[in-house]
Amino acid sequence: MITATSTEHLVYKTRNASLSQSDSTNSYILRFFNDELEFRACEFISFKRKIQQLDLPQLLSTEAPDVEVLYLPHCDRLMVLSIHEILELREVLAGAFTMLELNSVIHREIVRKV
Repeated sequence: MITATSTEHLVYKTRNASLSQSDSTNSYILRFFNDELEFRACEFISFKRKIQQLDLPQLLSTEAPDVEVLYLPHCDRLMVLSIHEILELREVLAGAFTMLELNSVIHREIVRKV
């Protein structure tokens, strides 16, 4: 289990998920229900793309299973996600990337004025 430290900053949080940025390990920590996953920046972007590429209409069809299985090579784990979990992951990832982009814009403006 990854413990919260003073160098870990909450980026975005939903009801069952949160994303924090760790300054000490240069990583992102996703807490999703009872799981904790740690990502480097490239792994985090790749994970977001995987979640965004999932075909929800296909999952909703009666012929397909209603879960999606994702392999996470960076930590050698599998995630079995329901439609509701996929939607929550999309929400936390979209919010987190928005907050990270906003932080970047604010930082650029501050540096530009100094």
